[in-house]
Amino acid sequence: MANNVGPYEKVRPQQSLLFRVVAFFSRLQMVYVINRLENARVVIIIFVLTAATAALGIITVAAYLAKLPLLFSPLAPSAFILFYTAMAVTASPRSVLLSHGLGVAIGILSLRLCVLLWPHSGLLDPQVMNWHRIVVIAISTGAMAVLMILMRCIHPPAAATALIAALGYFATPIQILGLLAAVVFLILEALFLYGY
Repeated sequence: MANNVGPYEKVRPQQSLLFRVVAFFSRLQMVYVINRLENARVVIIIFVLTAATAALGIITVAAYLAKLPLLFSPLAPSAFILFYTAMAVTASPRSVLLSHGLGVAIGILSLRLCVLLWPHSGLLDPQVMNWHRIVVIAISTGAMAVLMILMRCIHPPAAATALIAALGYFATPIQILGLLAAVVFLILEALFLYGY
């Protein structure tokens, strides 16, 4: 007896061509490949090493060629989270981009607010450390923690982004755009390597 399906009979989703194509390509994703290996831990270590090195290397070359400030310290832990825990909520592109953007905004906002309160405290100079700076740091990191929770975009390296902004290291719009461009580049590299 043939398995011909008439025009009015229901076709199970598993029998459709689209389902089979998606199933085939999903088996090629890194998560599925790793789960089938005996030495998965070694493969994961090698993958994270090469992926993070390549991603940050590409951003470094882009920064050098474009003569733009695309590198900042929270980018390395973001790369680790993106490549090691790719399926975690903290590694979602939304969480990474939104939390780093919030970090910059909160850090700069808290710095500017405290400069208005204490105009002669030297807060615009990143080298100055006084009790005013401690207040700025406390406000920015505390507000960042609360906002990440409220907005459901938990990405711990972004708290360091807020700290760097509160210290006054993002003085120009080019530096801010460079930071956000680097985060976007990193997310695109992770999307390319993992094939989300």
